[in-house]
Amino acid sequence: TDMMAKLDTLQPSAYPASDTLRAGWSYFSITPDHSMPMAGYRPRDSFDQVHDSLYTRILALNNGRKQVFIISMDLLLVPPVIKNKIEERLKLEHSNDFIYFAATHTHNGVGGWENSVGGRFIVGEFHEQWVNQVTENILTHMEKASASMVNSSIGYWLADAEEYVMNRLAGDTGTKDGKIRGLTVARSDGKKAILLTYGAHATSITSSSRSLSGDYPSEVTRVLNGQGWDFSMYMAGMVGSHKLMNVEGDNFELAKNAGERIAQKIENKVEFNQSDHVEIQSDHIELESGPSQLRILKNWKLRDWVFRLLLGKLTAEITYLKLGNTLLLGTSCDFSGELAVNSKLDSLAASRNEHLIITSFNGDYTGYITEDSHYDTFSDREEVHAMNWVGPYYGEYYARIIKELIAK
Repeated sequence: TDMMAKLDTLQPSAYPASDTLRAGWSYFSITPDHSMPMAGYRPRDSFDQVHDSLYTRILALNNGRKQVFIISMDLLLVPPVIKNKIEERLKLEHSNDFIYFAATHTHNGVGGWENSVGGRFIVGEFHEQWVNQVTENILTHMEKASASMVNSSIGYWLADAEEYVMNRLAGDTGTKDGKIRGLTVARSDGKKAILLTYGAHATSITSSSRSLSGDYPSEVTRVLNGQGWDFSMYMAGMVGSHKLMNVEGDNFELAKNAGERIAQKIENKVEFNQSDHVEIQSDHIELESGPSQLRILKNWKLRDWVFRLLLGKLTAEITYLKLGNTLLLGTSCDFSGELAVNSKLDSLAASRNEHLIITSFNGDYTGYITEDSHYDTFSDREEVHAMNWVGPYYGEYYARIIKELIAK
C-alpha cells in the first residue's frame, strides 16, 4: 500500500545531544470566564459552575540541537483549529520547534472549539474569541517554559494499575492494558516533574452534570503536586476500549478516589535509567486514509461527501517523538489498549531496548480505533458505529504502522 511504501523510506529527523538536556515547564488556566458549551457525552449548551479549573500544561525540552514541547490540554481532545493555528504561527516565525500534543480526554471540559456543521452540533456553538485567546496563551507559555529551562535528566517509568481498568466492549473476556507509563524529569535546581499516561476513559462524572471538571486526570495531578512534584501532567493513553472499574463513589467522589488510587500506584513505579544527554528524534507522519465510513446503523453508512459536508475531510497523523530510548507516539483517535497488548507492541519495543508510550488525541481526530473483530461483534455499540469514522480493518492498519515505526 501507499502507507507501507511511505514507511519503508521514512527516516525521522535525528538530533544527537550537543549539550546537557535542559527542561522547563509552564501552565495556565483555560477555564472561560463566560458561558460556553461543554464537550463530551450529548451536547450541553453551557456550564453553570466550575468544580475544578481546566489547564493547559507545557513541558519544554532542549538537548542543544533540538527544542520540543509536550503540551497536554484538559479537554475532550486537542482542538484541530488550535493545533493548526499554532503550527501556522511557528511556520511564519520559521521556528524549528517540535510540538507533541495530547489531551486528558475529560468529558466535562469546554466545547465550542469546532466550527464545522457537525462540530457545532457535537461540541456546541463555536467561540472564536476563546480559541484565539487559548492559542495566544499557549504560544506565550511555550516561551515561558523555554525561558525557565535548566540542566536536567529524564527517564522512563512504569507502574501497574490493571485492577482499575476494564475492557468496556468485551468486559472480562476482553484484552486490556492497565499500565501507567510516564517520564520523570529531575532538574539541577532540585525541582522535578512527572508526566503520566493511563488508558481509562475520563468519564467519572454523569453526563447530566453542567460542572466543568478535569475528571480523575486532574485529581491525579493534584495529588502528585501535593506529594512534592513541582510539575505534573497527564495525557490520555490508549483509551479506545477502556474504562474505570473497582473504584468506589459516584461523580466527583469517583473522580477524586480514582485520582488517589492511581497516584498510590505511581508511588510503586519501576524507574529506568535517567539520562542528561538525550538524542531527540521527531516527525509528523501523515496517514493515508480511505473515505470516511461513519456507520449510523448496522448496515447503513453516511456517504463520504455527506461526512465531509458535516465534519470536513478526515485527516490523521502519528506524532513521532523519541527521547533517548523512549518512543512517544501520538495518535489522531481513541487508540485502543487492546491493540497494543494483542500486537505485543511493548515487547517489540523492549526487544530493541526501548520503551513505548502511545497517546490519543494529537490534534486531528478520526474516531475510535479498536480491535477489528469488534466491528461486527459489537455493531450495536457506539464505539464501533457512531464513533468509528473509518470502518473495519483500521485496528490492524494502525498496529502494523506502529510496528514499523518501532523498528525504525
